[in-house]
Amino acid sequence: MFRQLCGDSTLKNVILVTNMWGDVSTGVGEARERELVEEFFKPVLDKGAQLARHHNTVKSAHDIIRCIMKNQPTALQIQRELVDEHKDISDTAAGQAVNKELNEQIRRHKAELEAVREEMRTLVEKDEETRQELEEETRKIQEEINRMRMDSEGMAARYNEEKRRMEEAMRQMQEQARQERERAEAEYRRQMGDLNQRLQQNADASAAGRTALQRRIGELEGQQDRYVCGSGRRGPGITITCLIM
Repeated sequence: MFRQLCGDSTLKNVILVTNMWGDVSTGVGEARERELVEEFFKPVLDKGAQLARHHNTVKSAHDIIRCIMKNQPTALQIQRELVDEHKDISDTAAGQAVNKELNEQIRRHKAELEAVREEMRTLVEKDEETRQELEEETRKIQEEINRMRMDSEGMAARYNEEKRRMEEAMRQMQEQARQERERAEAEYRRQMGDLNQRLQQNADASAAGRTALQRRIGELEGQQDRYVCGSGRRGPGITITCLIM
């Protein structure tokens, strides 16, 4: 910016002054001065600018002023551009330098903005990936729940079928027991009737014969409960398993 304001042709009238020499040692000060000459001030010094030291004394100030008084006055570049060339301030070299800096700042800001947008896109993609992972995990859990529900319904259906089958088996056993009981009762009545008839027919029989017939009738009467309650046969063993869902 300084070079664009002054112009290369006027840099020979420029004096670059360093100060604060009393705050550091001579070696440190000279090292810093050498760094300025070799790096920061080199473009201007190459165009004829001079370097001077101000030691915070009147003498060093007078020496600098005397160096300036030897220069031949000349117009700055920005003065020539504005006055002689009638340029707009934005069209001067200094204005373009300012615009260059502004454009560089704009470029940096755009780069920063793009970096932020890229980071946001990355976060969005990452969030989308996380969302998909959660959806997949949710789907797996739902499938497991559905499978468990189907297993539960299947077990309930099998339990109901087994219950129905056992109830049918018990019904058949009860029907068989009823039929056997009826047959036993019929057999009991037949035998009793036969004995009573024989007893009546043998009214004139010996006392021993009548006693034997009466004893047989007594035995049949003693067995009446067995004939009435069932045939005396045992039914098959039944195991009932309950599934609690």
